[in-house]
Amino acid sequence: MKNSNTLMVYVECDEFAPINVSLEALSKGVELAKTNNLDVIAVLIGKFDESTEKICKDYGVHKIVEVAIDQYNIQSYGDAIVELINKYSPKLLISPTASIAKDIISYAGAKLSISCIAGVSKLEIQDKIHYTTSVYGGAVLQDICYDSDKTDLVFLANGAFKKELSPVDSVEIIKEDLPKPSNLYTIIKESVTEIAETVNLEEAEVIISCGRGMGTPEGLALVEELAKVLGGAIGATRPVTESGLVARTQQVGQSGKIVSPKLYIGCGVSGATQHVSGILGSDYIVAINKDEDAPIFEVSDVGIVGNGMDVLPIFIEEIKKVKNS
Repeated sequence: MKNSNTLMVYVECDEFAPINVSLEALSKGVELAKTNNLDVIAVLIGKFDESTEKICKDYGVHKIVEVAIDQYNIQSYGDAIVELINKYSPKLLISPTASIAKDIISYAGAKLSISCIAGVSKLEIQDKIHYTTSVYGGAVLQDICYDSDKTDLVFLANGAFKKELSPVDSVEIIKEDLPKPSNLYTIIKESVTEIAETVNLEEAEVIISCGRGMGTPEGLALVEELAKVLGGAIGATRPVTESGLVARTQQVGQSGKIVSPKLYIGCGVSGATQHVSGILGSDYIVAINKDEDAPIFEVSDVGIVGNGMDVLPIFIEEIKKVKNS
């Protein structure tokens, strides 16, 4: 039976720092806790230190549950989530849509026979919990209302909720010493990060995406130069990554990375539904495309009709002038 007075937020970290989408999840969890008189618990699994705890505290968490595990393993982390749900019986567990989170929360859901609710862009608690999620690659939104005796497992859509600082005076730290799995099915010997992913797209404040219209070595060179001038990261649409011109780790969209930068610039991006649904959390969208009827113009704040090969050199020079003035 779930506890109607408690909600949990799983906080995924990079090294010791919570990633941006974890802070979005924390902010939403704290907001729900305040408006519904609930206790909110941040869950840290793996490695963390006082700086990790301070960030959680700065985002309004009064209680942190910590499970120290030396090395990531889906079974170890997932079993930890299962044990915490069984012990605290939260009303719901909110998670960012991030690489480790997706694995371990889904693992826990399978062990607890709980279906995960993914792509949540709106979340409210009234007499029951109400969700809005996207289906068909973001083309359709659906409203869901669950009334279950089990804990709801929720993945928030990246960029759908804003980070909000809400510092508290004190935080309670609970260190859980959970039993380790006796037989690990998988042991990670080595982790290799693709060299092309020099900047995590989900953390980037500026993203310049290369679409099919710029999908040549010459076009990519201009996109990379613009990214360098703006201090941004390179993204790409599916056709460009499938061509091998840009690494798959840089694919933006429903089947790639869901991003929410302060500035997104699509160069030669037509605006297919699966791509657009991955950028709607951006604060400001600029589109450059020679087709004036390109769908991306419908969601962009600024649209530039023209060949990117002609527009980008001018764009780059003007930005350099502004930066040097």
